[in-house]
Amino acid sequence: MNKELLEKLEQIKVPKAALQQARLSALKRRRKNRRTLQLMLVAALFFFVLTASIRLSPQIATAAAKIPLLAPFVQMITYDKGIEDILAHEYAEDIVVEAESNGKKLMITSVVADESGLLIAYRFDNGEVMQQPVNFSEVKLLQNGEALPAGVTMYFDGAEDKSIMESTLDVIFVENTVLNGNDFELFVQLNDQLETTFTLPFTLSKSVAQSKHYPLNEQLFIDGQEIYVNSIEISPLRVEVSFTIPETNTKRILDFDLRLVDEVGEEWETTRNGTTGYGGISSGMFTRFMQSNYFREPKSLTLIVENVTALEKGKDYIEVDFSQKQVLYMPEELQVELNIASEISIDAIHPLEKAGHGKPLFSTLIDANGEEWYSTQSSSLIDDSKKSESSYLFNKGFANPVKMYIQHYPLYLNGSAELEIPIR
Repeated sequence: MNKELLEKLEQIKVPKAALQQARLSALKRRRKNRRTLQLMLVAALFFFVLTASIRLSPQIATAAAKIPLLAPFVQMITYDKGIEDILAHEYAEDIVVEAESNGKKLMITSVVADESGLLIAYRFDNGEVMQQPVNFSEVKLLQNGEALPAGVTMYFDGAEDKSIMESTLDVIFVENTVLNGNDFELFVQLNDQLETTFTLPFTLSKSVAQSKHYPLNEQLFIDGQEIYVNSIEISPLRVEVSFTIPETNTKRILDFDLRLVDEVGEEWETTRNGTTGYGGISSGMFTRFMQSNYFREPKSLTLIVENVTALEKGKDYIEVDFSQKQVLYMPEELQVELNIASEISIDAIHPLEKAGHGKPLFSTLIDANGEEWYSTQSSSLIDDSKKSESSYLFNKGFANPVKMYIQHYPLYLNGSAELEIPIR
């Protein structure tokens, strides 16, 4: 562990039991526990050290994640720079609300709210050791008894052989959602045999920060293909970048990477965990989420669009007859090995954009009647090579032959594009 960081931890005047827990793995259990302190005080005192050190020391992150009530934040800081800023500016609210049902307890420990949604940290106590992971079968955020129009991303830590689980719920509002005051209710139903439910009312005491909205309406051209940037919305929890892909492009754009870069070269990337945006790129109009720099005051901010993957229209699909177990058409540009395992399943070996980072080759098929069928089950075997072995299963009933449009494939356009954001 970083020696300088240890010295900083020593200088924090808090009771040593909590400090010992945060440094446990690095010190190899050489010292004895001393005194304890209320968890919320420990969390507050450690935030400023942790947000500066977690990225530098995996040992600190691992040890700090074991501190009750702090774990959800620590886990998010490792992949979201915006959470660092939220904690550093004390924008998160400590809201401790608990409900008990069927011998189980659910506690809200903290909430971050903005105009794009709510991030809710929670602590779940199963009352006994979990023999299998406990999932939430339904989650709703309500106001005045009515569910708000929102999607919820749930994070689970695979807490088998434990009785307590700590994580977050990321509630993302549908665009133009209007809130009615600061009073909310969180409804959660478990997937256990008793279908246990919890209702936790809570009230925000802080004002919700207003988003920074930048209409852009700018055209970007990369290798003869156009990407239209509609607007950027910057909130404490996320940056939302709205795009349109014109139908006049000769190639179908599959994917691309985004970066926000300030005048000193500091970068904010696309969201790497959880919900990545609204809509799909194939629809032509969609929104991508990025890490937030809401609390910064940059002199300049540049949006970079790069690593754009695309396929020639008309050569962007594979045609298959499942009933005959035949591949009828595959573009010569694609290096894909197919095995039609059954009348409703297919296996594929295909290259990846990055080693160890798997993305699906396809997820739907268009049958002979023009109906779209979504894969009901998929799996991928990914190692350190730039290849994936994937399997896709569909329901029975589609008409052969079918077209399976490529969703991700590492064929890149030449070049990138930059756009200055008018922040001043």
